[in-house]
Parts: sequence; C-alpha cells; structure tokens
Amino acid sequence: MPRRLYEIGFIASAVALVALVGVVNCLQGTPFVGALKCNYAYTSGDLIVKILGTAILLVFLGLLLGPVVATILHVPQKKKQNPTKP
Repeated sequence: MPRRLYEIGFIASAVALVALVGVVNCLQGTPFVGALKCNYAYTSGDLIVKILGTAILLVFLGLLLGPVVATILHVPQKKKQNPTKP
C-alpha cells in the first residue's frame, strides 16, 4: 500500500509542477497554446513570481530525487522459505 501512495504522490507532484509553471507563465504574460494570454505583466523581480519559482524548484527537485531516495531507503523484504524436510 505505501508504494501505491508513493506513486499517486509522484504523479500528483508532476501535475502540480505543470500547473505551477503554467501559472507563472500566465503571471508574466506569456501566451498559451492557441494564443490565449493573461493580462498580467509581473516580472521575475516580483515577490509572487519568486515564491512560485521557488515552489517550482522544490517540486522539481522532489520529483528528481524522490525515486533515488525511495530506492536507497527501500529495505528488501525477506522471502519466506519453506524449511526442507529431512
């Protein structure tokens, strides 16, 4: 069950990363596919863009290093062996 929760969290983090990048692009006035454009003109010097940029970096690092940490922390389970009968 914990592995399933890990997989769900990983996919949710990937979706959140895409959404955060879209929000930052919208805040900075970058047009979306289909020429949809938000009417904002924040720059990289504005506090909200810096906060969202930091969140993007943290989510990205979590997605990048999460599987590595999970592999390192994974303790192999002992297989049950049937005792040999004499």
